[in-house]
Formats: sequence, structure tokens, C-alpha cells
Amino acid sequence: MTGTTTPASLLRAQDGTAEPETETGYPVPERPIMKFTWHTGAWFDVFELHTALIKSDLARAQAEGRVVVYLSCPISSRGGGYFATNVDIANHTARRLTEQWGERFFFLNPAAYQLESRQGTGLITRHIAALQDKYPGLTLEQLLAQTHPTGGDYMRMWSRVLIEDDYLADSARRDLKLGGAFDAYYFLGPTDAREFFSLRSGGESLTDRMEGYFARRYATDPQFYLDFATVDDGTGGRRPLDPSQPQDAVVYEARRRRFLVYYGTRVSTAFSLGAHDEWNIHHRLNQARRGDPAYGVGEEMAGFFDGRPFSLAETEQQTLPGYEVLDATARARAMLDGATAPVRARAEVAWPYGTLPELVLPREPLESTAQATR
Repeated sequence: MTGTTTPASLLRAQDGTAEPETETGYPVPERPIMKFTWHTGAWFDVFELHTALIKSDLARAQAEGRVVVYLSCPISSRGGGYFATNVDIANHTARRLTEQWGERFFFLNPAAYQLESRQGTGLITRHIAALQDKYPGLTLEQLLAQTHPTGGDYMRMWSRVLIEDDYLADSARRDLKLGGAFDAYYFLGPTDAREFFSLRSGGESLTDRMEGYFARRYATDPQFYLDFATVDDGTGGRRPLDPSQPQDAVVYEARRRRFLVYYGTRVSTAFSLGAHDEWNIHHRLNQARRGDPAYGVGEEMAGFFDGRPFSLAETEQQTLPGYEVLDATARARAMLDGATAPVRARAEVAWPYGTLPELVLPREPLESTAQATR
């Protein structure tokens, strides 16, 4: 370290005089299949280290001869979903699939790497420590005060992970940038979520299990309590909801109902912007593999949704874009297909109200419209 002063570029962004700089382009220019907008500067460097770490995990799995499956899953809070519950469902699904499919399969779980999880936060913090020579004194708190990572930041990283394959042992396929490390994608669906609730809570019906889970988290998890049981007190602090007051009772019931609606009917990659992009990456890479002599039609990546293989029609179809930046022609085509540009929140991380040792900054309130999803 050469000092403890926050970099000037970060200070400028924190005092509101300038927006953090961004760049738009193809994450893998040699395989220009999808374009995103991401932050430059310190966040860019952090995500570069993070990409290298994930690729090293893939290289190890590939060296072990394991069948590699990408687990696409919703993570961040949105529409009644809760980030910690989403992380739990993703982790549970990865463990369950490993048990069912066997140890020869390796499921790459994004929840283990993103800021919404403790694992991801720890890894990001480690990368910041490794960048101290370039950004003396930089902390995760300062980075998040500057700006939160967006869908474009994460999708730039995951695009590189999903496309680049410069570490393959097979020299005929090495560095073709056709996602050579991956054999399949698994898109998490509502059945996977119900499997989670069935094991985590008692009760005969899905409603019983979700309400049991909600009540237990509400009573035992300080983060969950802060998010669902407190409101702004008007002075910059928080106060607990008082169920004896009609207005507070309405707020609490609305939050609980949104939670039950999301996990009872919507929890799925179908409601995740990032997963839409990952579906399309899977489709476009398979198109490229089909025409490449190193692969061919027999070695396209398999696809699964909610525990079942893609049908023939699903295999050949793209979906609406998530965070992808469309050019004028593609946007016009999407509009003809009935698509509208998604409303993208600026931040991808929904932090809790309270400051706890495991996390670093207060999240935005649940009632805020700024919450996002993968």
C-alpha cells in the first residue's frame, strides 16, 4: 500500500459532481454475440479478478473430467422476492442436483459469487484487498457508496465465463470461445423452489410451508426482520412496525403477501432479466457450435428448465432480452415481436436496512422501486 487516501475518481462520484463512467460493448469481442453496458474504473478491475477466479474454478472441474452445468437462477430482490431466500434456494438446488446427478457433475452456481451472498461478498472483498496498490485505501463500502454493480456489470462477467474457454485441455477446442467448459445449462424453476420449501418447513400445502418459512426467518434472522418489520421513522432511522396500528398492519400484510405471491407463483428464471440473457447466450453459442467443425450439431449444450430437458421448440427459440443492449435494428425487431425495453434498476444488490457484521451498508427499502433482479 502507498497510502490510505480514497482515489480521486471515487471521491468525485461520491460527492455527486459526476456519474461513474461506463462503457458499452461486447464482453468477448472475438465472439460478439451480446452487448452490455458496464462500469469502468475500480469495479471493472474487481470484476476482472472475479472472472479469473471463476474461470479457475471451471478449469479445475474440467481437469477433473466433470460434467459442467451452469445453474441460472434469480438472485436479487424484486417483486416480492427476497435476496437471501433466493440465495438459499439456489444453494439448495445446486446441492440437490449434485446429490441426484452424482459427483461427476459440477454445477456452477452464480449465487456463490455475487454480492447478495456472504460467499460472494467475501470474494469481492478479497479482490479489493488485492487491488490496494492501484487503489490505496479502497474498501467495499467506498465502492458501494460510489455506485452499485448493475446487471451489465454482472452480465459482462458471466458472458466471459460462459463464452471464453482458453483453459481447455483439448487443443482442438481451446480458445474457440464457444463455451467449451460447459456441457449444459440448468434454468431454475418453481418446482425447484417448492423442493426447497418442502424440506425447510412443515405443513401439508405450499402455503403452510411458505408461511412457516416466513415466520421462522422473521423470528430468527435479524436481516429478514429489518427488511420486513421496520419502516422509515422520518428522521433517517428505522422503527418497528406496530401491528396494533391499522396503517402498520396494512404495510406488514402487503409485504408478506408479496413474498407469498412471488414464491408461490413466480419464483423462476422466467422473472429474471439476467437469466433471459443467459438463455439467449446458450442459444447463440449452440448456433455457433453447430457450424463449427470442432463441435457440430451433436455437441450442442443441453438445456434444462425446472428439472426437465428443453423441448425441441425450446431448444431452437430465443427469449426477450434482459440487460442486453440492442442496436437499432434488433430493437425494432424486438418491438415488432411485442417486446418493450425493461425498466432496469441502477443497483443489482438489495442491501438490508441494518448494518450487520457480515454486510457493509444499508440496503434500499423493500418498498423502493430501485430494487433489481438478475
